[in-house]
Amino acid sequence: MLIASVGIIPTNSTLTQLHIVFRHGERAPTETYKNDPHINVTWSGGWGQLTNRGKLEMYLLGLKMRQLYHDFIPKYYFPDEVKVMSSYADRCLMSAQALLAGLFPPRDDQVWNKDLLWQPIPVHYVPRSQDNLIAMKAKCKKYDEEFADVFHSEAIKKIDEENKELYDYLTKNTGQKMDSVGKVELLYNTLEIERLHNLTPPSWTQNVSWEQMRKLAARSLETFTETNFMKRMKGGVFLSKVITDMETDKKSPLLFLYAAHDLTLVNILKTLGYKTMLKPGFGASLVFELRNNSQITLLYRDDIKSDPERIAVESCNTPCLLSGFKTALKEFLPSNWKLECNQ
Repeated sequence: MLIASVGIIPTNSTLTQLHIVFRHGERAPTETYKNDPHINVTWSGGWGQLTNRGKLEMYLLGLKMRQLYHDFIPKYYFPDEVKVMSSYADRCLMSAQALLAGLFPPRDDQVWNKDLLWQPIPVHYVPRSQDNLIAMKAKCKKYDEEFADVFHSEAIKKIDEENKELYDYLTKNTGQKMDSVGKVELLYNTLEIERLHNLTPPSWTQNVSWEQMRKLAARSLETFTETNFMKRMKGGVFLSKVITDMETDKKSPLLFLYAAHDLTLVNILKTLGYKTMLKPGFGASLVFELRNNSQITLLYRDDIKSDPERIAVESCNTPCLLSGFKTALKEFLPSNWKLECNQ
C-alpha cells in the first residue's frame, strides 16, 4: 500500500472523532559519548527528561489544537469525552500534561484555584514491558528474530559498506565504536540536542555531513518496520485500536490523545505505507479525523512548527471511507498479537 501527500482539502463534513498521536517535546540527551566535550553539562531535570522549552512546546501545541478544533473539542474537560494515553517515559507523561494545560484550562465552575489556571487531567499508561501500543516495547519473540535478521540483510550491509568511511571517522573522533545506523542515530540525536542548546559542536563535526547523519538516523528508525510482519506487530496494533474505536458505538470518547516517541510515529507511518524517509522532530504529530462517522482523513506535521500535510491513502478513494481504510490495511492488523508473536 502506498500513500501520497497532498494539500489540505477544505471539507464541509462533520468531525465525529479525533485521534492525535504526537512526539514529546524537546528533551535532554538520553546519553553522551566518550569524547563529548559537553559530557559534564548539567541538564535540568536529568538525562532524557523534558526541557523547559519542551514543556512550552507542548503547552503551545495544546493551544494550537484548541484553535484548530475549537468547534469540535469540548470547551470543558469531561472524562467520558477525552481519553489520554502515554508512553511510560517521563518526557511523554509530562508532555501530555503540558499539552492538556493548553488544551483544557479550567473554566467557570472547573476553576479550583483562581491563581492557577490549570486542572488535573488523568493520563494513562502501562509499563514499558507491557506496552505494544505506544512505546511498542512489549516482548515479541518472532518480531525480535526478524529484527535481528534485518541487520544481516543485504540492504543494511550495503548501507554499512557505503558509509564505512563515515563510521571509521566517527569511531576515531567519538572514542567509541560507530558501525551501524543505530549507533549513528544515537550520536546524531545527542549532537542535535546539544546544538539546540547552543553548545558548540566539536571541531571534528565540521568535516561531517549533518544531512548524511540525519538520513542514517532516519534509516535506523525505519529498520523497526522493515518487513510486513514487523509492520503488523508494531504500527498495526495502533491502527487496529484507532479503527476499533472509530467503529465502536458513538458513545465512545470524542478525542483520543497519545503522547509518544519519534519511533512510534515512524512505525505507524511506515505501516500506512509512507515512503518518505522520516526523522520526526519534537512535537511532530499524526492526526486521524473521522468525519460523518464514515470518512477518515490523515494529517501529519513533521515538527511543532510545520504546517500539516494531508495524507491520502492511494488504495482508498477520496474521501476515504473507514471501511475502505480497514480493507487497505487488512494485512497489517493483527488478530491475536500475543499468539502471532510466539508462533
